Amino acid sequence: MTNAQSSLTQHILSQPRNYLALFIIVAGTATLITKSRQLKRLNAQKREQERRKDPGAKKKASQNYAKVDMVFLRRLMDIFKIMIPSWKSKEFSYLAGLTGLLVLRTYLSVIITKQLGKNGQALVTRNYKGLGLGVLWFGIITIPASAVNSALKYLQAMMALRFRMRLSHHVHKSYLDGVNFYRSTQLGQNGVRIDHADQRVTADIDNFCTKISELYSTIFKPVLDMILFTYKLVGITGFEGPLIMYSYFLLSGLLKNTVIPSLGKYVARESELEGMYRTTHKSLIVNSEEIAFYNGAETEKRIINSQLKQIEEHHALFSFVRALVSVADNVLVKYFASIAGYLTMIIPMMRNARGLGEKSVDEMTRDYILTSQYLGNLSGAVGEFVVMSSKVMKIAGYTHRVSELLEMVKKLKNQGVEPFEAREEANEPAPQDVAQTSGGARSNVNRAALDEWLEEWRTRCNDNRRERNKRHGNIPDRQVNGGGLIRYAEDLHFEHVDIVSPEGKILAKDLNMRVEALKNVMVTGPNGCGKSSLFRVISELWPLHCGVMTKPPSEELIFLPQKPYQSFGTLRDQITYPHTKKQMHARGVTDEDLKNLVSIVDPENTILSEWDLDDKKNWQQTMSLGIMQRIAAARLFYHRPLYCALDECTSCVSGETEDVIFETCKKLNITVFSVSHRPALVKHHDFQLHFEGREGKWEFSKIDHSREHETLCR
Repeated sequence: MTNAQSSLTQHILSQPRNYLALFIIVAGTATLITKSRQLKRLNAQKREQERRKDPGAKKKASQNYAKVDMVFLRRLMDIFKIMIPSWKSKEFSYLAGLTGLLVLRTYLSVIITKQLGKNGQALVTRNYKGLGLGVLWFGIITIPASAVNSALKYLQAMMALRFRMRLSHHVHKSYLDGVNFYRSTQLGQNGVRIDHADQRVTADIDNFCTKISELYSTIFKPVLDMILFTYKLVGITGFEGPLIMYSYFLLSGLLKNTVIPSLGKYVARESELEGMYRTTHKSLIVNSEEIAFYNGAETEKRIINSQLKQIEEHHALFSFVRALVSVADNVLVKYFASIAGYLTMIIPMMRNARGLGEKSVDEMTRDYILTSQYLGNLSGAVGEFVVMSSKVMKIAGYTHRVSELLEMVKKLKNQGVEPFEAREEANEPAPQDVAQTSGGARSNVNRAALDEWLEEWRTRCNDNRRERNKRHGNIPDRQVNGGGLIRYAEDLHFEHVDIVSPEGKILAKDLNMRVEALKNVMVTGPNGCGKSSLFRVISELWPLHCGVMTKPPSEELIFLPQKPYQSFGTLRDQITYPHTKKQMHARGVTDEDLKNLVSIVDPENTILSEWDLDDKKNWQQTMSLGIMQRIAAARLFYHRPLYCALDECTSCVSGETEDVIFETCKKLNITVFSVSHRPALVKHHDFQLHFEGREGKWEFSKIDHSREHETLCR
């Protein structure tokens, strides 16, 4: 190191404020590196999720990337044709009015600028009368200027509203035509599946229309100001002044576009995450009863908080990127532009352009004020034009989302309903080569080994229950405020219980019955008589109206409806719901155990051959109802409660699989309540609880299996 360098270093370090500056530089660099790594990690996670969801996602992502290019311009023009269908439309009238007001505002800006210059000249020459009149005129001209500014905001808001109405009606016309809304969200033929349709149709269209209406003012006003104030500036400084300013802005714009990252992908990702968050809440509302039956509040809270955490991380990163963009905008467009502005005035004066060096003091004062105002307006106009690239990049994200929606509803309108493509089942063995289950179903599993494992599983579940009961101890009785008494034990017993609906209808009056262990009960009755209401009372979703109910804890009763609930998560999460992977391992359960549970209800192994336990998908849309019911049965065997309520939950599986489910419940000592009217299920039950559906009448009777064909025909 040379002496000069050493002296410079010592001088820098000798000043305390230089330590602060050095700290800020180091801290800023460290923060930038941390945020960059966070961005890479989030992008890697998103790519991994897309890869699992769709093997060709990487290629599609590169094609559909939200950026400013010819695809963006083409999509934007297509959307404009929808928003402004003709020059006779109301939208065009708003656009024309907005244009006129923008011209008027620029004209008023020129008048105000000239008046400021005259006032400065009058002040220097001590022309107080002229100064007074000038201030008065300045005050008068500001009134229409304020009115024009307010009118601009009004027309801009109205134009955004009209754009939204046009786009929304256009989408509704195809999306709500016939059953397109069902096909686009449930079937997804030919790749036409609208993810987070509610987010796209509502928030995304609203955000796009608001931003695009602002963009017109952002483009038109700066262009008009640049033309007008350049002309005015040339009249004072000659061509040298504008040439210096435009040269600077050209260089700063190139530098900004080179350094600043694209914001379009951040906007698109933000809309996507908000859509996922909204969908999660909507799923919670739609499936609230089944989630309550599973005591799944903690799991749903974890899922929703996880979605919220993703939004938080993305928003924090996006805010940091926008802060960097704002720093660049302020430095390049605001502060450095002021330096260029000084050069614009000094250089022509030094060269005596337009006779600047020969003017009097008052004329120089007037020209200085005029030049300063013109430069400020020109700088602001060019600055807005440069910053406009950031706004356009944001709009590219919304354009990407909205145009995808429009393209999909267009396909829905044009393609019509097509037959589903039939596919051969992969690796499906021939019937003669497949072992037979006890019920006659084809099987790819060793039934003897599976039965042996099932006995071991029952023992492990019993051990877990004993440990759980020891940990929780005896649960005290609970008196319902103004209602009945609930006692906790392993049996199920009703004494003088009334089942009353929230509307006050008595569904069952003075219910007295005892359900013995492993004595399955079939619940029958007409529609609307309250068959499922019995389980709502047992699960304590409804308060006990009166009487005494003895029941096991709520975790010892599982309710399976006809269409089981599938949560957001992996295939493993569907089997263990509401348990997490960590809770599963805490119980000593392995992935191999889960595969055995699935094999019981899926002997052909079609589920695990198509998906891995770690696969993440929208299972409500991915699985057929039959597969959902098989997964729900595996979930039942995983939890192995004392009681389960099956509400037509085997309607879409084969008779052989249905028999296997009931036989497995018997092997695992699970007492079954079945809500069904199918005679084929009578053989699996010992008692029948029949609700008559009027005056709260009911009947609890033992099933005579020699006459079981008459059981459901009363």
